[in-house]
Amino acid sequence: MIKNIVFDMGGVLIEFNPERILYSLFDKDTADIALREIFRSRLWSEKDRGVVFPEDIMRIAGDKLPAEHYEKIRELTYNFYPYMKPYPEMEELVKRLRKNGYGIFLLSNAAADFYDNRKNIPALSYFDGYLISADCHLLKPEKEIYYKLFSKFNLRAEECFFTDDVPANCEGARECGMTAYCHKSGCTDELIGALRKAGVNI
Repeated sequence: MIKNIVFDMGGVLIEFNPERILYSLFDKDTADIALREIFRSRLWSEKDRGVVFPEDIMRIAGDKLPAEHYEKIRELTYNFYPYMKPYPEMEELVKRLRKNGYGIFLLSNAAADFYDNRKNIPALSYFDGYLISADCHLLKPEKEIYYKLFSKFNLRAEECFFTDDVPANCEGARECGMTAYCHKSGCTDELIGALRKAGVNI
């Protein structure tokens, strides 16, 4: 029986689309460089792990960026949250799940600046707890991060429904005993259908 719903953040509760943002702000060559060197690089993943920080990224990648766009890319590197819009329909879904008695938890690959920006994500006001990757220096789909979630909040895997927009992260959750659904941004009705199929009252 499902008692808890575990959400990813980027791509589920809020938009995470560096390609759209960068191509809207810069010419193609500049956007391609910024994506390759920063936002789709291993440096960004290690930032989420909590072992690399924005100043490290700019020190390592800064000289590869076009000088005329350096300051704007630096701004994005230090805080991308203003460019990640919350999905109102997901807030409504979370609110309904909470009203129906489910525990609501966050498991996200995210850097420590999450804590400075969470107040701008309305859905999070209904959550019972958060575990972000930077807190434990682990990343989904590493199995240890799922076990850390269970331990931190005293959850049983078989009582959790997990949703993420990355297939590998969902597979990692399944391997640890959770029911998992790979969400597509903007497809809230399909997520509701998957919740109902799993026996969730929504």
